[in-house]
Amino acid sequence: MERLSDVLKNGAETWKQNPVLCIPFLLIFFLQILFLAFLLIGLAAVIGTDTVGGIQSQVSEIARVAQYSDTPPGEEMSELLRMIAPFTGIFIAASIILVIGCALIQAFFSAGAIGMARTATMTGTTRTGEILRYGMQSALNLFFAGIVIMLLFLVGIVFLLPGTFMIMVTDSILVQAVTMFIGFIFLLLYIVVLSIGLAPVKYAIVINHAGPIEGITSGWSFFSDHKMDVFLMWLLMIGMSMVLGVAGQIFYINPVSAMIWQFVGTLINLVIVMPLITVWWTRLYISRTVVAGDTPAFVVTSY
Repeated sequence: MERLSDVLKNGAETWKQNPVLCIPFLLIFFLQILFLAFLLIGLAAVIGTDTVGGIQSQVSEIARVAQYSDTPPGEEMSELLRMIAPFTGIFIAASIILVIGCALIQAFFSAGAIGMARTATMTGTTRTGEILRYGMQSALNLFFAGIVIMLLFLVGIVFLLPGTFMIMVTDSILVQAVTMFIGFIFLLLYIVVLSIGLAPVKYAIVINHAGPIEGITSGWSFFSDHKMDVFLMWLLMIGMSMVLGVAGQIFYINPVSAMIWQFVGTLINLVIVMPLITVWWTRLYISRTVVAGDTPAFVVTSY
């Protein structure tokens, strides 16, 4: 079993030797934008381009008022709601289609990215053809696992119920505030623990070809057996995101540098950060569990 430092070092070498590992993340980004564009075109065809243009202008006005004015954009929001009201059902349907479509794109190419990282980790090299292979194999399992995980997060709302109950039965502001505060603390802890514990799930699903429920239980079991490694990897992932966020704030001193950073920061995330994190998680999982082999002589490569 590799030490975590070796996982990081050897994973970085695997990433450097396989620059194609960024392809799935670039495809996720561009295909989701393309899907959104087609959906907007379809929406414009249904409700009319003038209506879409008017709504877009109103949203821009709300953003302008929110940015440059000290007063809330109440009138602008009311006008936007008035414009949307006749097409509420259409917008709800479009939103559902958008969420499901983007989630399926994410699941398919995330499975492909993990599959490529799996092959690169075990053989030293990978090809873009792995995207299609692993995407078809595990995309739906990732999609349904994502739904189950979302429901698990929603269960955390129960921690807010005592506070809500206190608001209904007592007039004491102190009791209400303390109960709600405690509820929020428990909710936050629940979300953090669940985020860490379920972080290995998608790797368990793709690497071992597991189903949604089996993948969730396997991912949680992996966390239970390797709590410190999973926590440190999760912390590293959060740290890298924070570094990018802080770096972005530096460039937001003027509109030009902000636009440049939006492009550069997105590129860094898609080409470097996401592929590297995927290889690290994949290598961590492979080095600490029994992997279901489907090609001969799988050996984790070292450098």
